[in-house]
This record gives sequence, structure tokens and C-alpha cells, in this order.
Amino acid sequence: MKNIRYICVSDLHLGADNSLLTKPGKREGEVDPSEPSAVLELLVACLRALLQQNEGERPILVLNGDALELALAEDNVALMAFERFIELLFPAGGDDLVKPRIILNPGNHDHHLWEVARERQYVEFVQGKRDKKPGSQLPAPWHTTSMFSPDMIDCSILNAVIDRHPHLQHRVRVVTVYPNLCVQNLEKSRSLIFSHGHFIESIYMLMSTVGNFVFANRKQPKQVWDIETENFAWIDFFWSAMGRSGEPGKFIEVMYDMLMVPASRKKLVRRLARAGGHQWFKSAPKLGEWLGLLFSPFIARLLGRMSALEKIQPEALTPESTRGLQRYIEGPLAHQIAEETKEPFKGQTTFTFGHTHKPFSQPLPFRGFEGMVHVYNSGGWVVDTSESEPTHGGAVVLIDDDLNTVSVRMYNESEDGRIRPAIVESIDQDSNPLYEHVKGLVHGDRPPWDAFARVVAENVADYHKRFAARLKMVK
Repeated sequence: MKNIRYICVSDLHLGADNSLLTKPGKREGEVDPSEPSAVLELLVACLRALLQQNEGERPILVLNGDALELALAEDNVALMAFERFIELLFPAGGDDLVKPRIILNPGNHDHHLWEVARERQYVEFVQGKRDKKPGSQLPAPWHTTSMFSPDMIDCSILNAVIDRHPHLQHRVRVVTVYPNLCVQNLEKSRSLIFSHGHFIESIYMLMSTVGNFVFANRKQPKQVWDIETENFAWIDFFWSAMGRSGEPGKFIEVMYDMLMVPASRKKLVRRLARAGGHQWFKSAPKLGEWLGLLFSPFIARLLGRMSALEKIQPEALTPESTRGLQRYIEGPLAHQIAEETKEPFKGQTTFTFGHTHKPFSQPLPFRGFEGMVHVYNSGGWVVDTSESEPTHGGAVVLIDDDLNTVSVRMYNESEDGRIRPAIVESIDQDSNPLYEHVKGLVHGDRPPWDAFARVVAENVADYHKRFAARLKMVK
């Protein structure tokens, strides 16, 4: 019997109006977080089906980034959507699905949860409540946790939400790591690394890029903690806070969506140019709007960086992001491993990440790692296009005690709207006992798998329509 030890999911974007795991509201752009979405209920039902033959301890749930949508949703909405998820995982009067200690590894859209956690960690350090004791000189706050046996930090806001339920009070806890977590088997012949993956794209290191441009002779940051130190404010500001900016935040969300669609992006550029001209020449606003259009090429170039985001490209992983993944794994990740282990990394390495919303499983070569690194992407659960993107989808990554890994591809968007059943995939399926075990549990023509596939297909089609309608909100 192969027991599932870890369940890894990412990019749930709980609270987002385009998240399949958040119940939509009656009007465009609104959600109803008072109840779980049908997709969320069936996803948890499928997870229970996967664990029906597990023996011994329940698995550990790893939320590998963007669990909550804090960039494009208000805090209370995202927290209530998270609460619905917790209620399904730990039902009152029912059996817990996973261990009561959930690991959160924040991404760019819930980065603020890491900021709150690390500030709490530093306060506790100053108070002498942590292992390290402050001397006469206080050290600078640190921006990452270690990969191996990290000092995990309670996520106070999520735990406060959990404690609203008497049967969960002080029992179920969410702890935080960032941005990399490594687990190993007993023999240390296998290592598995969890990382959200936003640093594979250069836009999340914009402040480092600006620094290199202004100070040509400065040293490029190589350690992940230096990269985070330079870029955390930018990530937190734009990717994890804008939705909480009141009424303007709602329009920021629509503008963000418009950047994802070429035709809408062109309209947005013209609207921004005209609006700017209107403000500059208030005595002659019409003339100002006409003059403002002269700045359209500059605005288009400025916003062009946004249109290159990996998640809106048609390939499972673009050449640019493949190079970014290589730079990250061979650079900051390898440096962190060397710093913490003081010895070469040996044995089989598996790297699982999300961020791109495009699930895939692929062996890739990376300098400094033995053999091929098994790379799994867990996809995402949002629909942020008006037309189907077949590479977009969501997966659940499962890991056993010996760190055998499989991916259950729960869904991919379909061009023809057809229902696609979940599939099980593994890079080393011929020698992976967990693959055979999980394959025997996933039956696309039986409950709850058939119901899940049907509901996802229906919801994806509806969310495409809602997305198209939302693009028309900016006038």
C-alpha cells in the first residue's frame, strides 16, 4: 500500500471572481463567499476519494502559492472563501481530510500573508520568544525562511478565521514558509522542492532590474533572500494589495484583465492616453484627449511587459520562462541549497511549482543536479480569458513517503467545450508505485470524478462569458 504523504495545490485564488473555487455572485464581477462553489465541493470530494485507501496518518496539505486572491479581491471576501475551503477539509462532526497543520508557501497574489508572518517573526525575535536572542545590535529583518527544517511561522489572520469554528479552535493551524521548502526521504536519496514559481519571470524582479540600470557596476543579487529583499515591496504593492484600494481597486482588476487580451489592451491604451490628456488640458479637454493619443505608443510599450506574462502565453512553458526556470533553479535555488547543506545535492530531485496556471509534467536537465529534475506544475483554478485556452487547467500533485510523485490533472480548458475526465500522469510512471496506486483510484466515469468533470466544463464556459462582460466595465 502506497500512502499519500503530501497533497500540493496552488493558485486557488480564493476570493477572485474568476476563480472556479469561489462561488460567483448574481452580478458580473461579484462573488458570494457565504457558500462554497460547486467546483470546490467536488474537488474536495475527489480528494477524499484519493485518500480512501490511505493508512495511518493523514497527508499534509501544501498550499503552494496564490491560495488567496489579495491583489484583485478585498480581504474579507478572500478570507470568507478560504473559510469555506477549511469547512470542507475539516467538517464539523466529520473526518478531517488532511493533517491539522497546513503549510502555506505564499505566491505573488497572497504575498502579503508572508509579509505579515515575517514581521510577526521579527517581533517575536526582538521579544526573545524565538531561538535567536537579539544582542546589543538588532539585525536587519530577514525576508525568507530556510529550505530545510524551516522555522515555520503561524499565519495569524488565517488561523483567526479558522478559530471562528469551535471544533477547530487552536487545533487546525496554518504555518508559513517562503519561498522554497525542501523535504527529503529517510535515505536522502530523493528531494522534493516546493516553490510557487513567480521568480521565474523577470517582472517580479523589477526593482533589481531598475537597480542594475541605475547602478551599472553593482553586483547582481544571487541569493534568494537578496532577491526578495530588493523586490518584496514591489511584489506586495502591485501583486498583493491593489484589490484592497477601495473603489479604484475594482477598476484596477478590470484594467488588469484588459491587459491580458490584445484587442482590449489596445482599447485600454487609448483610453489611458485620452484620460491623461483630458486631465492635462482641463481648459480644453477635447483637445487634450487628442493630444494625449500621441502618447499611446509610449503607454503601449510600458504596458507591454504585462502582456508578456507567462500565464497568457499559449505554450505550456514558453522558451523565455524555460530559461527563467533554469536561471532560478541553477541560481538562487542552488545557492540556497549549497548555503544550507554545505555539500552537493545528490540523488533524484523533484521540483513542483504553480504560478503559470498551465499544468505539465516534464523531466528537465539543470546544472548542478544529478540526472534529470522531475518538474511538475500544478496549474491554477481561474478563468481569465474570454476564449478557451487548452493549456490552462488545474492539477493536484500527490507525494508518498518515499517522495514518489504523481500529478492528477483535474481539468484543462477545452476548445470545443467537451467534458474531459481527470487523468493521472507521472514522469517515471514505469517505476513509480504511487502512479499505479493513484491510477486505480481515479475513475472518470464514476462519482465523484464524472460530476466534477461535468461541473467544471459548465463553469468554465460560464466564466468565459463573465470575463468578456467584465472587460466592458471600464468606460
